[in-house]
This record gives sequence, structure tokens and C-alpha cells, in this order.
Amino acid sequence: MKRFDTRKAIAAVVLMVLMVGTVAASAGCGSQADANGGPVKLTEADNGKTIEVKAGEDVQVVLNGNPTTGYAWTVTAGDAAVLVQQGDPVYAQGNTDPSIVGAGGTFTFTFKAAKAGQTTLKFDYARSFEKDVPPIQTVSMTVTVK
Repeated sequence: MKRFDTRKAIAAVVLMVLMVGTVAASAGCGSQADANGGPVKLTEADNGKTIEVKAGEDVQVVLNGNPTTGYAWTVTAGDAAVLVQQGDPVYAQGNTDPSIVGAGGTFTFTFKAAKAGQTTLKFDYARSFEKDVPPIQTVSMTVTVK
């Protein structure tokens, strides 16, 4: 029987992480449209970047959060003539075990690239009931619609 070699397993995982990071860096941003024509997906890794999309494409911004703490992501800047928000953000719990109370997840905002132009989307992570308290995190990305 073969013995499990922990060092080789760790080396394989490190190599995979480096390969994925290299592919993402060479792509120009952390996320891209999928090969089947799905939405362009952006994350916190795209903070501060400029992303180019085509008119008519959907853009999804997926941000980690935990509403059980009272915090939620909100859009605080963006030109609705260039990117039109499609409904309210959708929250999905990250852990599939519903018995784990208070587990975090993701907020997904969906936008439609309406017309050519450029806008900066800005998101704040804050408690809505704390009016004079700055957000604990902000994320922004510039989107150019061609």
C-alpha cells in the first residue's frame, strides 16, 4: 500500500494556486465573462481596476459579507444611464449547512450595460442604522461600456 506524502500534496496545491493566480493576472482582471456568454463577474479582487464590457452584457459584482452582523453592501455611486441595476442584490449564504447560524456569504449585484460610456461603481459595506459611522469597507471599479 502506498504511503500518503503530505509534502507532495502541499506542493501540488501551491502549484495549482500559483497557476490560477497567473491566469487571473494575465487576464487583466480577477473575473471575466464565461465562455457560454454568461455575465462578466467582478469581485473584491477587481477593486480599483477598469473593466471593459460590451453594450448589452450583464455585469455581476459579487462581494463577501455577513448580514447577521448588521452589515450589508450598498451601491453608493454609478451612472444608471451606462449600467442599469437589475433588481435588488441577492444574498446567498456561503456555507451550505443551514444549521450554522451566522455564517457569511455573498451579495450579488447585477447590472445591464445599457449604452457606451464609462462609470465608476462604488459599494459601501456598512450598517444602515449607523448614520454617522463611515463604512468599514468600500470597493469600487470603473466600467467602460463599448
